[in-house]
Amino acid sequence: MKYFVSITIGFTLCMAGQFFLPWWWIFAPLTFLISFIVNYHSAWRAFFAGLLIVFISWMAAYIYKDLANDSIMSGKMANLFNFKNNYALFFIVAIAMGIIGGLTSTAAYFTRNS
Repeated sequence: MKYFVSITIGFTLCMAGQFFLPWWWIFAPLTFLISFIVNYHSAWRAFFAGLLIVFISWMAAYIYKDLANDSIMSGKMANLFNFKNNYALFFIVAIAMGIIGGLTSTAAYFTRNS
């Protein structure tokens, strides 16, 4: 239960942070603090919690900002990288940021348990 609550709280804070803070403040300190406070049972749970928090919030922010400008910028970026669909580009970038969030969360797990 605390796993899903921490993901929900992390998602909410990440979404709020994307509008007010620089992009690197969104996932690194936030996932570190959440994982440090919650104290997951294993490093894998900490990793996937950080990955889900950052992945879902970045995908939601991308889609929100993409709908606001009628997919003009994302279509050009997808064309630049030879993607047929602009959402494939969103997925790849969000999974890369999610992995960074997961590694940050795992670092907090090992910091707390050392």
